[in-house]
Amino acid sequence: MKRITIAIIIFLVIGAFFIVSQNNLDLKENPEDRISFTEKFSGWLFKIGRNIRDLTGEATQQEWLPEENYDNDTIK
Repeated sequence: MKRITIAIIIFLVIGAFFIVSQNNLDLKENPEDRISFTEKFSGWLFKIGRNIRDLTGEATQQEWLPEENYDNDTIK
């Protein structure tokens, strides 16, 4: 469980770093950049949540079990 938590934290930190670097945000000096970062980061998190929801929905609709063949002649 610790490894999953650490992996999620690392993923979020890397995502935050990309948001800051791609948008040239200065989080130390500019309060407007902090607001912009918060909006972009929360939007990114909501997109991740939606994608996970959609992916899970698609996965649950798939046929995962093998086909059963109940041919009475082959049952011994």
